Amino acid sequence: MQKPKLKSHMRVGAGKEGAKRLRAKGEVPAILYGHKREPISLSVSQKEIWHILHTATSEHMILSLDLEGSEEGSILTLVRDIQHHPVTGDVLHLDLQRISVDEKLHIGVPIELAGVAKGVKEEGGVLDHGIRELTINVKPMEIPEKVSIDISHLEIGQSIHVSDIMALYPDLEIIDDPHVTLAHISAPKKLEALIPEPGAAAAAAVAEEGEEAEGEEGSEGAEGEKGEGEGKGKEKEKDREKDKDREKEKKGKA
Repeated sequence: MQKPKLKSHMRVGAGKEGAKRLRAKGEVPAILYGHKREPISLSVSQKEIWHILHTATSEHMILSLDLEGSEEGSILTLVRDIQHHPVTGDVLHLDLQRISVDEKLHIGVPIELAGVAKGVKEEGGVLDHGIRELTINVKPMEIPEKVSIDISHLEIGQSIHVSDIMALYPDLEIIDDPHVTLAHISAPKKLEALIPEPGAAAAAAVAEEGEEAEGEEGSEGAEGEKGEGEGKGKEKEKDREKDKDREKEKKGKA
């Protein structure tokens, strides 16, 4: 990882008003801390830090800090935090931590997904990014600019995890969980609509059988009602015939 140089000087005036005056002059307020030493309020050039950020692969970089008026010479520092303006993106504040070449640090390194996945190129799938940085424990002079992994072999439904990085870079002390996803190839939306969910076919078959059973019960019920109606009709006809016979007998006696 590159170790760009950054010039700084002691900051006079604290608080929001002091920070506003610094920014109005093209300066950025910063703080330097670490190694059990008293924190120092600094200011750095907005233009200089902006240039450094736009040529770096990550904001968590190692800087060689030159502090005006200090007898320390170049101070090896880690950029622990950068505050940006939510609209303009301008740098509002820097947190710098003193470090030593012999001490290990927890630091985020950018992950590069190399190549075009087979599932995207040939099958129309969609590449879903997981984490963008890999957290490692490493000495400052051994920090890689990026960690690269080939994804060209991935097909739809396949993924790459932190464990795959561990296999490729056995010398790196990786802090992240091995099961964390780095990349996944999803099916295109149209294809997802055509692919039934697990158990969907069985559920549809059960529902269809239920509808058929209800239909059969309904038919049996209708036939039963029809049979009952026919029986009642025949009884009424018999009653009418008996009434006619009685009337004939009465007329014959008369």
